[in-house]
Order: sequence, then structure tokens, then C-alpha cells
Amino acid sequence: MGSIPCLSSLLPTLHSPKFQPRDSKPDPSAAAAASSSYLLPNKIVVATITRRQSLFVASSLLAAAFLPPNPIYNTSFQIARAEGDESQQDEERIVHIFQEASPSVVSIKDLEILANPKKGNASNEDENARVEGTGSGFLWDNDGHIVTNYHVIAKLATDTTGSQRCKVFLMDIDGNTFSEEGNLIGFDPAYDLAVLKVNVNRNKLKPALIGTSHDLRVGQSCFAIGNPYGYEHTLTTGVVSGLGREIPSPNGRPIRGAIQTDASINAGNSGGPLIDSHGHVIGVNTATFTRKGTGISSGVNFAIPIDTVVKTIPYLIVYGTSVSNRMGKITENYGICGGKSGSMTQGKMEENDEF
Repeated sequence: MGSIPCLSSLLPTLHSPKFQPRDSKPDPSAAAAASSSYLLPNKIVVATITRRQSLFVASSLLAAAFLPPNPIYNTSFQIARAEGDESQQDEERIVHIFQEASPSVVSIKDLEILANPKKGNASNEDENARVEGTGSGFLWDNDGHIVTNYHVIAKLATDTTGSQRCKVFLMDIDGNTFSEEGNLIGFDPAYDLAVLKVNVNRNKLKPALIGTSHDLRVGQSCFAIGNPYGYEHTLTTGVVSGLGREIPSPNGRPIRGAIQTDASINAGNSGGPLIDSHGHVIGVNTATFTRKGTGISSGVNFAIPIDTVVKTIPYLIVYGTSVSNRMGKITENYGICGGKSGSMTQGKMEENDEF
């Protein structure tokens, strides 16, 4: 926009009439001539200035109305709006992932039935049961098979007195929660995996979507759903922090290929699913790295890769044990010992305090 011209530049050059000695008696014709050569043009000039100013102001306002917005302000506004839209889309995506996956996640309570004369009464068993721990799991299929960690149900697996029970809390496809007794079908301490089964109408169940782990990349988003400290269906978020890790199993043998994540895994999360951005299970949450003497998670958490789980679970369902466990027994019988490999020098690798 050009600068406003100086008002004086719009004024025409004014010329005064030549000086003449005043006559004692003014000549009427001279007065008329002077009036016509000076006064009249002056009035015209004033009128012309006002009109020009009006036209200039009007044209300036009209031009300003059609000028594009300030490009800097407009760009900043568009960037802020785009970032806001993207953030909202990310939130909606995570909400959708949780809503779709959470009905497949179960809460597992390890119960010890106290001595009671009316032991045969199920309600009395519930009343006299002591909760010894809580864990998580997820529905494997519509037949009621549930995948969890071995250390979640270790007491049930090694029970010789018949006092151990396992109660599973589920959510049906309509969002209603209910509980059923979990029957132990199979387990493998070498992989820290186990399978429970509940007798439920298959139409009420929503099995988890099973993904793959061989194609994972460090930096991918991941989500853990479980029941830390008994708080059911808790979601934590993070990324795949590392791949190909090695962690100890309950029987001391290393579990290779574990997924490292910074998604929080606390006591009660064990056995729950680690899922990707598509809602597919990519691992089974199993352990956290804690600092010595504190029991506090350092944010270094581990999950058994789903590719290992997929190879193991069918054997647990059919045979009650896995190929690796059976081969381990064979090698032990023939005196073949497998050496332990790997160690953790910083902190202490533990299963979650409760599981």
C-alpha cells in the first residue's frame, strides 16, 4: 500500500494578482476581475480537495478489504489447528484400540481355600477363600482358552492338597463382567506360559486378535492392558524399546527374543497382552526390571513375543505341555544338561511382586 500523499501536493499552485496601487475610488470592473481570477478558483480548489480525499479513502478501504490475510498469522493458525486435529485423532485411535481389545482381557485371582467343614459348598468356598495374588490373561479362542503366565498360576500347578483355586473375571461382548472358575489345561515354565479354560457360552466371548512379532521395529507404539494391583482393565502406553532380549524363566532357563518396552508393567499385569497400533497381540507381558532393594520398576519391561506364544499354546492345549518342555525332560533323563546363558548385572530381574 502506497503512502498517503501530502495534502499540500494536492493543492494547485495559487497565483496572486499583480500589485497595483489602490485608487481612491475602486474600479468595479477591476474588483469583479479580481474576484473571478482568485476567489472563485479558491472555492473550486477547496471542493476539489474534499472530493479527492473521499475517493482516496474509499479506494484505500476497498483495497484493504480484498487484501489477503497476514501470511505469518494465517500459517501459524493453520499449523496450530493441524496439530490439534492430529492430536485428537491420536487420542481417538488409542481409545478405539482399548475399547476393541479390553473385552478380550481377563483378570485372574489365585485363591487358597481355607479349611472348612462345608468344603463342598461353592459359596462357602468363595467366602473362605484367601486371595494370594492377582494376574492377567487374554482369551485365545471362543472355546474359553485363556493365555497367561506360568508364574501367575504356579501355585495351582504345583498344588498337591487341592486347596488352590483360580477364579477368572471376564467381560462379555456386551460389556458385562462375570466370573468363572479357571481350569488349568497346560503350562510350560520354560516359556513362562500357561493355559486356563473357562466353561462359558462361546457366543459371549471375544477372543483377542493375534498378531506377529518377527516384523516389529524399535520405536513402534505399543499398549499394555492388564490389572496392576487389582485395578482391572488398566491401559498403559509406550513404544517397543528393544528386540531380541533375553530374560530368565521361572525354571531358570532363558527366554530368548523377548520384547522390551517402556509401557508400564506392574504387579498384576503379568499374563496380559501387549498390543500394537492395530489392536493385535504382539506379546505377553511377563516381567519388569527393578532396582535392587526398591521393588520399583525402572521402566524397563519385557514381554514374551507372540511368535513364541503361537508355537507353544497349541501344544499346551492338546498335550498339557510343550515340545520344549518334553525335550527338556528327555535331555535330563539322558544326562544332557543345557547351560544357562546371559545375566543381568544392573538391578534384579523379578517377576511382578504379586505375579
